[in-house]
Amino acid sequence: MRRSTANVVQLSPRGQITLPGPVRKALGLEPGDDLVVSVDGGRAVIEPAVVVPIERYTEERTREFTEAARMTPEDVRRARRKWRL
Repeated sequence: MRRSTANVVQLSPRGQITLPGPVRKALGLEPGDDLVVSVDGGRAVIEPAVVVPIERYTEERTREFTEAARMTPEDVRRARRKWRL
C-alpha cells in the first residue's frame, strides 16, 4: 500500500511554495534539483525531472568530429556501388 504525505503550504506573492522536508526526503530531492510541474485534471503535479547532461564542444573538438566523419575516396566508391549511384 502506498503511503501518502499530505502537507498544507502557502503560495507566496511571487508564486513560490516551499516543499516540506518530509516531501523532499520522500522524493530524494536536494537543493538545486530540477522539477517538472504540470497540471493534470485540475491538480498541480510536481515530479523530479530527468536531466541528461550535455557536453559543450570546443572548436577544436568539433573539427576532430568533422575529420573523423569524412569519407575517403574508397569509402565513397563503396557507398556508390552499394547504393547503385
